[in-house]
This record gives sequence, structure tokens and C-alpha cells, in this order.
Amino acid sequence: MAKIEHIPRNCMAWLLLSLVAVVIPHSLRLPVWEMIGLVAVLVWRIQLYRGAWIFPNRWIKAVLAVGFTVALFYQYGTFYGLDPMVALLMVSVMLKLLEMHKKRDVITVIFLGYFTTSIQFLFSQTVFDFLYGLFCLILLLAAQISLYQDKRLNSMAQAFPMAGKIVLQSIPVMLILFLLFPRIGSLWAVPLPKDNATTGVSNSMSPGDFSKLSKSGGRAFTATFDGDVPANRDLYWRGLVFSHFDGRAWVPSRWGTYPGAELVDWVEQGAQEHQPWYSWAEPKSETIKYEVILEPTNQPWLFSLPLANISQEETGLTRTFTWIKKGAVNQRYRYTVESNLQYDLAVELPAWLRQLELQLPEDFNPRTRELAQQWRREATDDWQIVNRFLNHITRDFTYTLEPPALGRNTVDEFLFQTKRGFCEHFASSFVFFMRAAGIPSRVVTGYQGGERIQDFIQVSQSDAHAWAEVWIAGEGWKRVDPTSAVAPSRIESGMDAVFQRAVNNPLSIEAYKHIGILNELRRQLDVWNYNWQKWVLNYNQDKQEGLISKLFGSNKSWAAGLSLVIGLAGFVALLTLVYWWRGRPRPLAPGLREYHRFARKFKKFGVERKPGEDNRAFTRRVCEQFPEKKDEILQISNLFEAAVYAGNAHAIKDLKTKISKFSVAK
Repeated sequence: MAKIEHIPRNCMAWLLLSLVAVVIPHSLRLPVWEMIGLVAVLVWRIQLYRGAWIFPNRWIKAVLAVGFTVALFYQYGTFYGLDPMVALLMVSVMLKLLEMHKKRDVITVIFLGYFTTSIQFLFSQTVFDFLYGLFCLILLLAAQISLYQDKRLNSMAQAFPMAGKIVLQSIPVMLILFLLFPRIGSLWAVPLPKDNATTGVSNSMSPGDFSKLSKSGGRAFTATFDGDVPANRDLYWRGLVFSHFDGRAWVPSRWGTYPGAELVDWVEQGAQEHQPWYSWAEPKSETIKYEVILEPTNQPWLFSLPLANISQEETGLTRTFTWIKKGAVNQRYRYTVESNLQYDLAVELPAWLRQLELQLPEDFNPRTRELAQQWRREATDDWQIVNRFLNHITRDFTYTLEPPALGRNTVDEFLFQTKRGFCEHFASSFVFFMRAAGIPSRVVTGYQGGERIQDFIQVSQSDAHAWAEVWIAGEGWKRVDPTSAVAPSRIESGMDAVFQRAVNNPLSIEAYKHIGILNELRRQLDVWNYNWQKWVLNYNQDKQEGLISKLFGSNKSWAAGLSLVIGLAGFVALLTLVYWWRGRPRPLAPGLREYHRFARKFKKFGVERKPGEDNRAFTRRVCEQFPEKKDEILQISNLFEAAVYAGNAHAIKDLKTKISKFSVAK
């Protein structure tokens, strides 16, 4: 007869609880039908735990396995990719749970739970995710402990503190390995799917794009300045530049057919020469230095204040003075920037570039063209047209998150009919108008402003913004933000100063910024997450080498290995000392200590006190062996009983004296 293995009920309870906790972070990424199926499987296992249902037979298990697999393939169209693989892993865990009836099956499910917990860090690595992952680890460890509990440890509540204690004991080893083990790349460095990594600032702009983005919430990047933080009105985080308009959307121009060397000036180690157009930019103010931590975007462009310089390898400056990275930003990316907020840019404009920045599609927005040409005839210089347009939109135009839909002639309908729009409406219509008036201009997209939290600036997706640049003869490219004419408080104080935004995601704490206590909690969480990113997630090879150099005066590999060995050995030695100290023999009472010293004097003559032998029995034996010392032995025995059992302090003193003078000889 086969041996039947019993799974402790405590273990099953901890295992079910831990698996629910492990699945929760993935629930929003899984298809709804899969979550329903997983809940059904969990209910079935609970009923098995209660003894109300029976295990499924092999046909039911086969149908469930095939059904889930086919449904996943239909949902994603492939099993290759992060999302379908995570969904398949969730199914595997739950189906294994359903057929589990041996201890080895429990161990398999527990280790799948450990792996599933680590998978969560592929999607998010905030300090809350770390703490929650630690909580799941303790739950799974409690289930593992419960699997081997003996009869003395039969309470479910005893496993959790024991698991927590084990995790706490492992933290020093974790810190040593984190600080000193060679940085070979983390598990969460796997590129994220496009849907899971995007800032929303895409490579095109059409009416309605930014008004929708302003409701999305989420962090775009954080920036820490060396020194004073510029005023909000100066925080124009430059991203993409759009020069081509097809009547509906703005996109970057195709530079391949135009002269003037390479399209990107890449930062290369040891390189000294720059592309010819690099000299178009001339700083006119003091340099400010800051560090940016950019969230994953799955796009190559970086965001910075003008006029930026990033001396980081595998980055480059484009002809439109936008910084990009070789390859997409598919994990958090940290870079240091030096900027000059005052500058001259392209004071001389080549004829081919002037033609490019005056491009307009045919047969679009005839009313705007006519009005722009009229103003051109009436103006004496370009600035007069710019200022006249800005004054015009300050009167009857409204800055709103809910702009009406526009038809074919988007600029005409906005300027002459709806007069309600968001930043992209004002920037697009301004650039179209300027080009129609013969003034080279282009659209710039990125972010404007940001929320100051302690010593850093946090820029969110809702700070996405579009503005314009116009080229003025003798002055070069100048930034003009039409939004500042309609809603100056948006530029001076940020989006929250204009209107309260309704964030689309109700689970985001940003949706409740209007509630004081929740907003303060959000800000505190942002501080914790920023410090977590700065000191933990951004602990890279350079920082590790710097730490090892401080410790050993060298950052060579031998120094790293030596520091790792010393750290681990030191921890093991400390742990050994702690356990020795806790298990050391307890000191004896003064009377007992002296009596043990008395008993040892007979050992060299072959007389030893037996384990558990009381004072009087030992006294009789040594009196028989040493009759000439009987009186002294009896006197010491009586003093011992008076000192230990009667608590006579004077007897202890006399006992010490008598034993010190006592000697045995044959």
C-alpha cells in the first residue's frame, strides 16, 4: 500500500493566504477571464481544505490546462513576451495548487510563489513594492515552516513570527551581497513591453493628444539640482521638435535629403570634434547642473532644460537640439545634465532650413492663411506679428481640458469658431499662423514645470506641454509659449493652479490630490520612492567601485572580492558569537561555584562527583576515602548547605575560606 502523506492544515492555510497575496500585484495586468478562473480554482482548493469537495480527476485537470493555454494564446496571439509568460505562470501556479496532495507538491508551489514574487519587480520597483514583496516572502516562508512543524509547534500563529525572524537574520547577508557583489545587471533590467513603458509624449502631435495625457497621471521623471531650483516659468523640459505638418498632425521632419553633415552628434569616449551645426548654439548665462531619473518610455529621447549638455556615452544631440539615447529607454535611466537657460540658437538660418521651417500643406486652413498674410503686410517686423497673435488669443480664447473635436481645417475651426483648446491647440495654430506670415517656426513638445518635493522636482505625465519656437533675424530661435498668454498661471504655478484635474485611474493616489491628508501622504511616498531610486535602484557599478575605493583605496576586482569575503566572514563570525553567547553555560550561584571547586580537588585521586549526586551523598563517599579529613569535609558540607539553601551570607564567606585552605594528600 502506498504511503499517504499528510499536509498540515496550518501549512495549507498559510499557503492559500500567501498565494492570494502573491497574485494581487499581477491582477490588474491579467485578463479578467483569467482572474475569474484563478478565483474559481482557489475556491475549489479551499473546499478541498474544508473537506467539502474532492480532487479533480485527470480529465478535468487536462481540460483546465488545455482550456487556459488556448485562451491565453487567443488573448495574446503568442507566448513570447513578458505579459503572456506572466499570465501563463499564474495559471501554472494555480493548477499546480489544485492537484497538490504531497509534500513535494507543496514545496513546488512554494518555490513557484517565490519566483512569482520576484517577477513583480519586472513591472515596478518602488519602496512599497519592496516592502510588499518582503511581506509575501514571509508568508511563503511561514507556509514552508508549517509544512515541517512538529507537535510542539502546532499553532498557526507561531509560523509567521518565526519566518519574520529568519528574514531579519538574512538581511545583513543581503546588504553585504548588495553592496559588494559584482554588479552584473538586475532581474528587473529586462526590457518592458511598450504598453508598460511610455511617457505619453510620442513622436507626433495632433489636437487632443496632450489634453488626454494630462489626465493619465504617473511620474515621467525626477530631477535634482545642484543649487537653487529655477522658477517654474523657466522649467521647460525640451523633448521633440516637430517641423512637418500634414494638416492634422505634427511630426519631425525627414532630414535625410538636406545637407549639413550627420543628423546626430554622438558622445563618444575620447572624441573631440563636433558636427558643424553644433556651433549654432551659444550659451549666454551661468550653467546649472542637475540629475534626471527618467522613467521607462520605450523611446530614445531624453528630456532636459535648454541649452543642455549631457556628457554621457551612448547619448547624442540631434540637429533640433534634442538629446537622445542609443536604443530605447526601457528601464529607469539616470543622466546628469548641464544647461544654460539663456542662449542664442542658430542666429544664421540656411536657406534650405528656412524652407523646411516654413512648410505648410496645401488646401488647408484658408482663413488663417488670409489673416496671416494681411498681418504680414501691416507689420513692420516679425515680433509685431508674434505679439499681435498673443494679444488676440488673450481676449476670447479659453484654456480647457475638454476641447471640442475639430474637423478638417483644424486651425481655422479653432481660431474662428471653437476658441477652446489645450496647449497643443494653441501651439499648433500659432506655428501655422507664423509660417503663413512668412516667419520660420516649429512646435516643441516635452514637459513644463513640475512639483517641488523637498530637494527635488517631480515631473508627472500631467505636466506634458507643447510650445513653439520662432526664428527672428539677428536673434535666432526664440521660445514663444501661446499658452502663457491665455493661462499665465499654468506656466507660473503649474497645472494645479489652473484647474483640478480628474485622473483617469481611480486607483492612483494622484486622483485624490484635492484631499489634504491623502495629498500629504502622496508627497511622502514620493520622497521615499525618490530616495529608494537614488540610493538603491541607482546603485550601479560606478557607485560600487567608489565605495570599494573608499574602503580599500582601490577599485580592482581583488579588492571587491576581498571586501565580499571579509564582509561575509565578519557576519558569520558575529552570528556565531551571538549564538554562542545565547547558549553559553549560565554562571553558578556563589555557593555552588565554590562547592564545584571543592569537588574538583578530589578528581586527581580518582574521586569525581557523579551527575545528579547531592551534597550529602558525595560527602559520605569522600569521607570514606579520606577519613583523616572527615571533620573538615563535614564542616564544608554544613557551610555549603547554610550558604545555598539557607541563604546565609556569612556562611558563603566562611565556605570560600575553608575551601581555599582545604587540601588533600595521600
